[in-house]
Amino acid sequence: MIRIALVVCPAAAVTAPAAAQVKQDPAPDRFDVADSNDDGKVDRDEYDGFVEELVLLYDNDRDGKLSRDEVANARDPTRFVVIDVDKDGFLTATEVSACGDSDFAVMDGNKDGSIDRSEAALHK
Repeated sequence: MIRIALVVCPAAAVTAPAAAQVKQDPAPDRFDVADSNDDGKVDRDEYDGFVEELVLLYDNDRDGKLSRDEVANARDPTRFVVIDVDKDGFLTATEVSACGDSDFAVMDGNKDGSIDRSEAALHK
């Protein structure tokens, strides 16, 4: 009986600290993800790439368009009505891109062709 306790206890002592140290990393900052070349600003190509990745992320059924249900957990699902220009109940890549055009223009406050961290912070 004593031998069993000695074999089991060291195993528990070894695995317990490892389990206690596992923790989830926080989600990365959206600006940092969009700034793919890490130059401290998001140019138009980076912005478009970021938007495309978001669309892929939310397109759960991989049909190439986003339904209301697919964007229910998006940052601002109320914008669905505005982006869905043809009012068919889905967001197409064209509709999302057109919205991205206006969003980028608004966020690029100094009109230098890129969004820096301070400009992005104004539109969180």
